[in-house]
Amino acid sequence: MAEKAQVAESVKLVYQPTAEDIIEALHARAQLARKANLVRGGVVFVLVCALLITVSFAKGDSSPVLSPVLATVFAALAGAVVLMMGKLLQRRMAHRIVAAQGKCRTTVDDSGMRTVTENGEATVGWDRYPRYLETENLFVALSPDRRSVGVGALPKRGLRSRKDVDRLREILDRNAVRAGQGV
Repeated sequence: MAEKAQVAESVKLVYQPTAEDIIEALHARAQLARKANLVRGGVVFVLVCALLITVSFAKGDSSPVLSPVLATVFAALAGAVVLMMGKLLQRRMAHRIVAAQGKCRTTVDDSGMRTVTENGEATVGWDRYPRYLETENLFVALSPDRRSVGVGALPKRGLRSRKDVDRLREILDRNAVRAGQGV
């Protein structure tokens, strides 16, 4: 992280949040934990297969080779269905969140981020979002916890110019660490 020199500079964003913003921010965050998620998914897959094979043998299945194969195929299909359902639920929740929020006006400076919406306002310091990611369409602020439960999406379309995108990146670089580059 660059040394935190206080600079009297701010960038203003005005935007209507979309479900796509939330989905993109969550997807970017998930990319950080891809290896951990693959390991957890693998463990769950093996446990489900073991359970199904055990049940098959307990029932006295006459084909001990076919049972593990069927159990594996069933577990893979069940896992795919669960993943698809999770993504659908995530999208529905994102639509509900943005519908309630309305237009946002966010000011980002060296003290943190201040967002004003139709329903209220929130000010968050850099201690709450010490890391960030950049995607094609967003800057994604991440909370310090290991899983980055807190996520803030700053859509680039809310900025007036390409210069503002560069200025926002400079403010983020001064006050936060790009995720994946150490803390």
